[in-house]
Amino acid sequence: MSPSARPRLLTGLVLGAILCAYLAFLGTRGLNEPDEGRYAELGREMAASGDWLIPRLNGFEHFQKPPLLYWATAASLKLCGVNEWGARLPSALAALGTAALTCAMGRRLLGKTGGLLAALVLLGSLGYFALSHLLTPDMLMTFWITAALACLVEEMHQPAASWRWGFFIAMGLGFLTKGPMALVVPACAALGATLAGRRSGHPLALPWGRGLLLALLIGLSWFLALSLLQPQLFTYFWKYELLQRFTSHAHGRSKPFWFFVPVILAGFLPWSIFLPQLARHAWQRLRQAAPLRPLHGLLLGWLLPPFLILSLSGSKLPTYPLPLFPGLSLLLVAWWQSRHRAPHTLTRLAAAALALGTLAAAAATSFNDHLHQQASVRSLVAALKQRPDFPQATLFAANVRAHGFEFYLGQTVAVTRDDADIVLPLAPPAAARVFEEIRDIEKAMSRQPVAYGLIRSGDFGKKFPPSRWDVLARTGDFSLIGKKSAPAAPTSP
Repeated sequence: MSPSARPRLLTGLVLGAILCAYLAFLGTRGLNEPDEGRYAELGREMAASGDWLIPRLNGFEHFQKPPLLYWATAASLKLCGVNEWGARLPSALAALGTAALTCAMGRRLLGKTGGLLAALVLLGSLGYFALSHLLTPDMLMTFWITAALACLVEEMHQPAASWRWGFFIAMGLGFLTKGPMALVVPACAALGATLAGRRSGHPLALPWGRGLLLALLIGLSWFLALSLLQPQLFTYFWKYELLQRFTSHAHGRSKPFWFFVPVILAGFLPWSIFLPQLARHAWQRLRQAAPLRPLHGLLLGWLLPPFLILSLSGSKLPTYPLPLFPGLSLLLVAWWQSRHRAPHTLTRLAAAALALGTLAAAAATSFNDHLHQQASVRSLVAALKQRPDFPQATLFAANVRAHGFEFYLGQTVAVTRDDADIVLPLAPPAAARVFEEIRDIEKAMSRQPVAYGLIRSGDFGKKFPPSRWDVLARTGDFSLIGKKSAPAAPTSP
């Protein structure tokens, strides 16, 4: 092999290993509940109905999140078929795209080697790898946030209208994916870069007024369209989904102020081992009052204000800091280069992390029974479909949020109201499938000739008496139950 061909071969091998790690095992395990089952079913019903404006979950109109992830999932399921690989493909592609954008930013800010290292650090992060294999809006929103910041970096180096407007368009698409954090993170990073640029004589001018208006028009377009169709949704979107999510504990996700510190330390492994040294270095620079370069302002704005905002929020989940990971990767590589350290340590750690992540993804199915309420119900639906009377059965889910049940069944089921996320009044056919209490659904289903249901294992015996119901299969904290058959009538002599 000629010396000139070796780098190309090595690049091909590295890209092949990354694609294998991020794409090969997307479909090996079932959809985890409640999030993956919910988002996959929303995409399945959207693809089946052809209604791309109003998402539906178990046949009920669903308004809890903006629709860009649903659109991507529905399109992927149409292309790849109704399966786990197709459902998770948008998250995996968003992760690979985010890494490519991080590499491009790194090349601009830290040189060619710095860009490649930043991408490898990001791809080798434990939390980032895990979320690339999960169907949630976080990775797709992170892609749009990173796209906005990649436009900002290009604007810092080669100003052009396309980069300025691309910055705001990407922010709007991020908002349309999950919400206002897609505006907060890029805006904070841009303000940090702007302030540092003024001090260093490299001012950054962005059309904030018109740009934010454009971003809001894109991000709010779906909310405004639905509010025009159903005016009562305006209060729901503004009060419950926006204000209360940040300022109150109404969504049941309250955590301590410091909650995201261990989340980031665990999610950024194996690179977290370097963070204490990096923090010490940053503190020394601050004490010395060293001048901030635009790179420092960009990363400081990217990481610190959003972290504080997330920490102050009344709603916290482990996935929320994901948009900070590309910035952390760039910061780590910038610090690494400032210490004049060779890149081999980072590349070897990244290779080891990707290998371990791939092995974990390949073996993930074996851990399903230990995931409790996050377990997949795929095996339960497979057992249900083997029942000879399944085509005649009435199906229900009681006191569970496991919409993978409908995804694998390919149909809607009867449910308890607290698990239906109903916002608007239901039409009579849909309302007939909703029961106020567990005891109501148990009584109704026990009157059916054939009935099967998904319940919490702890509800069997307490809410579903063994005199009327049998447990047919279990996984995690879920049980598949079936109505007992009536005893055969005695035959006359």
